[in-house]
Amino acid sequence: MFLYLAGSLTYFHKTNKFDKALKWREKITNWCEDNGIKYYNPATVYLNEENHKYYFRTCVDQNRYFLNKADILIVNLEAIDHSPGTIWEITYAGEVRKIPVIAIGKKHWSAHIMYHISHLCKNEEEVINLLSNMFLLSK
Repeated sequence: MFLYLAGSLTYFHKTNKFDKALKWREKITNWCEDNGIKYYNPATVYLNEENHKYYFRTCVDQNRYFLNKADILIVNLEAIDHSPGTIWEITYAGEVRKIPVIAIGKKHWSAHIMYHISHLCKNEEEVINLLSNMFLLSK
């Protein structure tokens, strides 16, 4: 299994709340590492200033590259209205890749976003439970 972790980065960075972009990802990536599950966490490369010098398309190409490898998209909906990249990732995962999209947060007001959500979880623990119960092979 390969997970892609999506959610607002730039908004939290610009509002000096980047820990909100990191904390939920840390819980899931720790679980992944404990269970031998591969993942892509864009937050790990986001703070590398060198990466912000590339042309804009390269960012989208990077997203597409990893989404094309992903089996499941995990997305945090907090501040999604400030994150066009996250909206694009949800749409790409749902429309193009047709992979499960597991969201953390509250129901969004837009049918266009909610249409692609396979399951809405309250927190990271619910995501881990769902992944364990529905997507991990039994031993």
